[in-house]
Amino acid sequence: MGLQKLILNIILGFLNIFVKRFKIKENQVAFVSLESKYLDSDMKLIYDVLKQDKQLNLKKVVIEYDQQGIKQNFLYMLNCIQQLFIINTSKVVIIRDNNYVVSTFKREGVNVIQVWHACGAIKKFGNALARKYPIKNYDYVIANSSYWKKPYSEAFSVKEENVVVTGMPRVDCLFDDNYLKVSKNKLLAKYPMLKDKKIILYAPTFRGNIYQGFSMLPFDGEKLINSFDENTYLIYKLHPLLKNICLPQHPRIIDMFNEDTHELFALSDLLISDFSSIVFDYSILNKTMYFYVPDLNDYLKDVGCYVNIDLFPGKICKNIDELIQGIQKNEVGNLEAFKNIFFEYQDGKNTKRVVELIYDILKKSL
Repeated sequence: MGLQKLILNIILGFLNIFVKRFKIKENQVAFVSLESKYLDSDMKLIYDVLKQDKQLNLKKVVIEYDQQGIKQNFLYMLNCIQQLFIINTSKVVIIRDNNYVVSTFKREGVNVIQVWHACGAIKKFGNALARKYPIKNYDYVIANSSYWKKPYSEAFSVKEENVVVTGMPRVDCLFDDNYLKVSKNKLLAKYPMLKDKKIILYAPTFRGNIYQGFSMLPFDGEKLINSFDENTYLIYKLHPLLKNICLPQHPRIIDMFNEDTHELFALSDLLISDFSSIVFDYSILNKTMYFYVPDLNDYLKDVGCYVNIDLFPGKICKNIDELIQGIQKNEVGNLEAFKNIFFEYQDGKNTKRVVELIYDILKKSL
């Protein structure tokens, strides 16, 4: 155990003795996120519905956690102290990341709902991989379909019956034609050079981990875009953990790191990705996808996948030439079959079902 973790455990363990003296508030619902300084995506959608109920006491504990630097580690420690009090005095706690305080100090009577920040997981994660601390003490995990009951049970250490199929709130908007139209027009107004152009979206996941550092798979964007005429543009939307990556300078390559992912879906004509869960969201729009995975064999061996590669709804490309050829020939996969496996609900009412689950838990606990 590292010195910082040991100090954190001692501080939190001592403070938890006093926190347990406070009663759990039967109407308190807490939102805890380590990915941003504000609630977004699924968390915000759920929060915005619940805040209309004046009988509920809603709490937020948010931080954009970055392990680098003494200052960041100190701020994280202070945030953990805040988490400890809020989590252990709330009847329901909603999280979207792996949470150390929950896994180590959660008290009996607190109900934790894991709203994982993806519609699924191609690559293995959580307890399915070697970790420095085990993920535990989650009571419920919401999922997009029954396909995820076994993988999520393994990754989060919950019973399969507690993986609840509600659908993910984050994709409700993708079933809304007006949202898609407004989003596309908004981005075209901001990037007028893209009007009436073919737009390729490149959105890969990261390689590495929080302990070894994160990196991006080499990708020759210049060779790709130079293989198409001037009416084709390549836009990058990198994973948040890859925000410091330098991209190639080219008049038809645009970095859209700060743009909303789902709005980029509306703008783009096709997607290039790899093992990113983004492909689940994108499949809703029935647009073509390609999988650029030159490290496929090593990835399957070292990390592993929850989804058989035969189910991937697009051409699997192991080098940039295969990718270019696939796009030029418009090679497509079975999107409809993929979508039907991984989306049990396609009605745009996922947020409603998650909120109903929260109220059911609150009522059962009374």
